[in-house]
Amino acid sequence: MICIIFMLTFSFFWGCLSIMSCLKRVGFSVLLIIGLFYGGGCLSKPYLPGQDLGIIRLRLERADTPAEQDQFSLTFQDKPIKKVAIILTSKKTVIKKTVDPYVKGEVITVDSIYPGTWQIEVKCYDEDDQWFLYGVETRTIQPGENVNLVIIISLAPGEVSVMMDVSLLCAAGYDASRGRLYVYEDPQTNKSTIFDLTLDGNILKNCDQILLPHGTYNALIYIPNKSNYFYESDYIHFDVLSGELNEVPLAADASLIIEGIIDLPPATPENFEVILVGGKPLLCWDPVGDSDLAGYNVYRTNRDGRFVFLDQVDQATHCYHDTMVKIEDYEDNRLGYAVSSYDRRGNNSLWTAANYWPF
Repeated sequence: MICIIFMLTFSFFWGCLSIMSCLKRVGFSVLLIIGLFYGGGCLSKPYLPGQDLGIIRLRLERADTPAEQDQFSLTFQDKPIKKVAIILTSKKTVIKKTVDPYVKGEVITVDSIYPGTWQIEVKCYDEDDQWFLYGVETRTIQPGENVNLVIIISLAPGEVSVMMDVSLLCAAGYDASRGRLYVYEDPQTNKSTIFDLTLDGNILKNCDQILLPHGTYNALIYIPNKSNYFYESDYIHFDVLSGELNEVPLAADASLIIEGIIDLPPATPENFEVILVGGKPLLCWDPVGDSDLAGYNVYRTNRDGRFVFLDQVDQATHCYHDTMVKIEDYEDNRLGYAVSSYDRRGNNSLWTAANYWPF
């Protein structure tokens, strides 16, 4: 009997302990579920423990608007803003937000911003979806901070796309796989901004996007680069427009196309010879057939024996009579001549082999 009572008592207590244990387990599970729901429902996703997410509120303000005028009056050449794109960039991520249509005076809010340093870009588009106004600021966002940011808006930059045909250089055996564009942004200085060019087929193009402020520029192309080039272009004079078209090829996205053709020097005159006619040297050579030929340069040795420029004749002239030569022009009783051709762009050929007296 005692054994039965003991067993029933033990079973009762054991059952109570089991029930309590189950209740504890159930109770813990319920609390755990409630905790996850509370934490997941009230905190923004994703969440960094110990760091509150911030909010940015952006108000657009035109740079040249007088203080007494409406700060939200934002037009350029009577162009209203139709769409505004916000791009926030940090070291780890990019956030983009587009407001379309944009309402004048609207405050644009971007939330869930991680603490840190952000670059904030604002792009404004007109009714033709053309980017024509731009502003950029860098701001550090503290944990939980609400930032009211004023972005100064000015003309958007234009994009420059360089395309130079280098097929003639490649055909001549030159390595034109790379080059550089030197853009002179400030005419009061000799400083230039360098952009790398790479080969795509027979076209030398810019590797990265080239954005320049609205304005007029001079530029120069070197292949492969300025320190050891074998080809140098003429100075390129061009306009970069913000959202407009002009007489140069300009795409709808304000991309200015600079097109160039490599202009190689003309051929060297062949069969160059010098004879005496009337006691004076007569120089003769075969005509050069280059389509852009402009004429020929004549060189003669000076009293030190160095070749110097003597004269220039037009493309129709293939002989030159040096009737002005004097005995004092000779160096050690020797006199030398050479000829080169040049084209309309000023490119000069290699010289002929020198001819010396006695001829």
